[in-house]
Amino acid sequence: MQSITNSYRRYALTLNKINEYARKDPEGFVKMSENAYRTDIKEIAKGILNSKHRCKVIMLAGPSASGKTTTAHILQEELLNLGCGSEIISMDNFYLGESSCPRTPEGKPDFESVDALNIPQIEECISDLLQYGSYDIAQFDFAKSRPKEEKVKINLHNDSIAIIEGIHALNPIFTKHIKSVAGLKKIYISVKQGIRESGRTCYVLTAAELRLFRRVVRDYKFRGSSAEHTLGMWENVLFGEKKYIVPFKYSGDITINSIHIYEPCITATEAVPLLKEVPVTSEEYAYAQNLIERAARFEKISEIYVPENSLMREFLGNGKYKY
Repeated sequence: MQSITNSYRRYALTLNKINEYARKDPEGFVKMSENAYRTDIKEIAKGILNSKHRCKVIMLAGPSASGKTTTAHILQEELLNLGCGSEIISMDNFYLGESSCPRTPEGKPDFESVDALNIPQIEECISDLLQYGSYDIAQFDFAKSRPKEEKVKINLHNDSIAIIEGIHALNPIFTKHIKSVAGLKKIYISVKQGIRESGRTCYVLTAAELRLFRRVVRDYKFRGSSAEHTLGMWENVLFGEKKYIVPFKYSGDITINSIHIYEPCITATEAVPLLKEVPVTSEEYAYAQNLIERAARFEKISEIYVPENSLMREFLGNGKYKY
């Protein structure tokens, strides 16, 4: 099992090598990265099932655009391949709603805060799943900004596992009153490395910027948000991560590096025309131009090579999983 106290997969490929592979064999390059990620999740699934204490609940946490949702589905598939069923639970269903949400200093809803979630209810959910293997969850209606009336029953039959995913899933506030968490496993996922140019120590793109490119593309395609809007909120997103997520990442039993080393050849290049639409009068213009300049250094790879079960489909679209 790959753990945060030991190691996780890291790529030694520089910008120069990435471009070389992208030119010579883009399909093989994508396949290599996809197979590596699937292998990592498969080994993690094996490790969880071979744990000393039978795992009942997995808490999967990570910052924005880390690929939590797709990884939860891939983990579910790999567990099933090993004969273990699982249920995926999104922590988004425990939001309090805008009217009960804490506020930023500017008076806006602070959805990044852990206090935007129904903390007692999440703790009750974890406790019941560990103790009884069942819990009734009310789906959150984002259009109306409140939980739905009807509830969905989660039953962990035949030693199946609940996978609870969300940005705050490693926060100990959800388990501090639970007497025994022997059946709980914690996973932290993020892009854990940036990309350097050969022979240089500075980054062409940092780990956070790789996630930013994912967000720019996804927000435009699925949320109707411009690149200017995504760039404008990114600083607050990173501030929220530093405050609410980073302090607990080392409490994870397992860590996953979700980088797909070919990804800037797709997400960065797809983001360029979106970034070019940031007006010169915008506060984000200078940063957008800087990102365009660095994105242009990557060879373009067509997304036709990206399989439908790839984590990258969470941001590119046309994937097999529901989000």
